[in-house]
Amino acid sequence: MNTIGIAIGVLGLSLILIFVWMITLSMRRRRMETEKIAKEEAYRRALQRMRDQERKERLFKAESGHIPTMLYLAKEAERTNYKEAFFWYEKAAQMDNLNGMYGLVRICRRMKDDLVLREKLHFWETYIRANEGDLHAKLDAGKALIYGRGTDVNVAKGLTLIHEAADHNLMDAIIYMGDWSVSKDNISQSPSDSTYWYNKAAKMDSKVGMMKLGLNYLKGVGVSIDHRKACYWLERASEQGSAEAMYYAGDAWMDFGVNGNAVAYIWLFLSAHFGYEPAKLMRDNVGTKIGVDSVVGLQSLAKPLQKKIASGAVHPHSIIRALNKLYKRPIPIPHKGEEVDDGEIIESPTNDIFESIDGEMEIPFEQHEQAEVEKVESTPTVKSQYDEGFQQQKSVSFDYTPR
Repeated sequence: MNTIGIAIGVLGLSLILIFVWMITLSMRRRRMETEKIAKEEAYRRALQRMRDQERKERLFKAESGHIPTMLYLAKEAERTNYKEAFFWYEKAAQMDNLNGMYGLVRICRRMKDDLVLREKLHFWETYIRANEGDLHAKLDAGKALIYGRGTDVNVAKGLTLIHEAADHNLMDAIIYMGDWSVSKDNISQSPSDSTYWYNKAAKMDSKVGMMKLGLNYLKGVGVSIDHRKACYWLERASEQGSAEAMYYAGDAWMDFGVNGNAVAYIWLFLSAHFGYEPAKLMRDNVGTKIGVDSVVGLQSLAKPLQKKIASGAVHPHSIIRALNKLYKRPIPIPHKGEEVDDGEIIESPTNDIFESIDGEMEIPFEQHEQAEVEKVESTPTVKSQYDEGFQQQKSVSFDYTPR
């Protein structure tokens, strides 16, 4: 009996010990799991702090002008946040980075319904072509930069682009530079530059350049007033069929000298015939001064000229020479191989406009480095980037502030 009792006691004690051991083991396992979870949480927090610190450093570098970091942030954000991606691509694009421009175009193409982004898309597509050497695109991008169409206003940068196109003899750019030199929007006007550019255009047989050079001589813009040279260039443009130049030639001759009104009537009659409306009233006013008989005679003289001009069969100086002979005019006609004396015109444009607004141009924080560039996909052509698969997004606001 005692043996059985002892056995039962030992068994009970064993069960108690086993139970206590199991509880202890369970508590130990639970403590180990808690410690493991705590360690993992601490590791995650430390990793997150490292990531936050790394992002702060990247933001600082990007905000300081480090282009590869801008592109990295833009590419990362493009997956989930178009607003942020747009912000960094635009920053890089404004610093003339080609990948930034392509990225910005790609983002804008995903938002075709947004009118503001559509205008930005047009600008950056044009600017990319300008960077590739398209002279017409340089002119268009330059105008957009000057007037802030699809981009921020940057007059100095816009003028640089247009100046490059003008230096490569793009006629529209040459005329624009002449116009800009005396424009009310130009904070550093230079009439002498205006005459320089118009003279360059005139020597390239531009009728617009000839007309505007003639007007500068007529009004004394950038040169001394010279009626003879003014009429020479206005009539050169008129010989090429410019109805507006004919009008100004008529205006220049009106009430000038003995035969001025006769010459004026001829040019005003031709200008009105070729569709320049303001010439009609001035022609009629001159007609009342010279009388009906003179008007009939001048019309019979002007009609053959009208046919030649319309057919493009007028040789340079032929009409000027004929009018000189008929009315004993002293309009200078250079000999073959010679040019009209332009000694007063400056030999090259001044740089005052660039110096006065150069401060507006953004200067990169440092030269473009290669660090982190491998994380940014290259963009070989516009088309390959534009046509990547994506879902059409709704129009959104792109007022993003990095944080």
